[in-house]
Amino acid sequence: MDDYPNHIKYRLSILIFQDGFSFLVINSHQEPIHFENHRLGHSQSINELLNQLKLHIYPSFLSQYAIESLEVIYGNPQFSLVPNEYFDNSTLPHYLKYSSKLIEGDDFSQDDVETIDAKLVYIPYVNINNYLFEIFGSFEFTHILTHLLPKSKTRSLDSKEYVMVHVGKQNLYIACFKNQKLNLVNTFSYETPQDLVYYILFCIEELALDREQLCLQFTGEFYKSEDNTALIILENYIRTIQFCNTITTSEYQFKAGFHQHYNIL
Repeated sequence: MDDYPNHIKYRLSILIFQDGFSFLVINSHQEPIHFENHRLGHSQSINELLNQLKLHIYPSFLSQYAIESLEVIYGNPQFSLVPNEYFDNSTLPHYLKYSSKLIEGDDFSQDDVETIDAKLVYIPYVNINNYLFEIFGSFEFTHILTHLLPKSKTRSLDSKEYVMVHVGKQNLYIACFKNQKLNLVNTFSYETPQDLVYYILFCIEELALDREQLCLQFTGEFYKSEDNTALIILENYIRTIQFCNTITTSEYQFKAGFHQHYNIL
């Protein structure tokens, strides 16, 4: 017997990185019902990611959690942000060829980021999309920055200079605004707290932002605690540091990867 009544439907979100993925099932009130985090420790080939995905998601998953819709979010670094005035949908590979290693068979997609009048061009994983289509039928897929940038734009309205950092176990996304205009968006891989601090301070320095005046906000896997080495270092350089994870009483809130996934929705 299914665990949920037939009239209750839920949405499944799958967040896919180069080193793994996570599943988050939410209800119509954006409340988490189920969460799984499967990280493999290092970058994998797309075929290996697909093989791992097949071990954890299968047709009965639909009925087990009464899944009504699916959203796939790609967190890979193969992306480029293109202002609408310069965008041409017929030349998507050209926006990535200088910053990403392209291979034959790559698929290209673009998301509309209306709040900053731009398109986010990126490489979804076509074999993963094909497999999920066989199970779920049609579904939406987007890039993680398509979710993060509108949130950052809204939060930047309260500060002349604003920096958003969304942190994962081994990667971070950063967006910097000055006078509510996006100056930079990028992603970095890091291994140590010092690496994380370096990338943040480097971006701030390169953009000539005022460390005394700017607002630095964190989401994802970055918390105010006495053992957060990166935070301790940053507090020596940045006056205003804030934490913006959505508050939840979910049983998953202390599980690794949960806030990285939940706080982009």
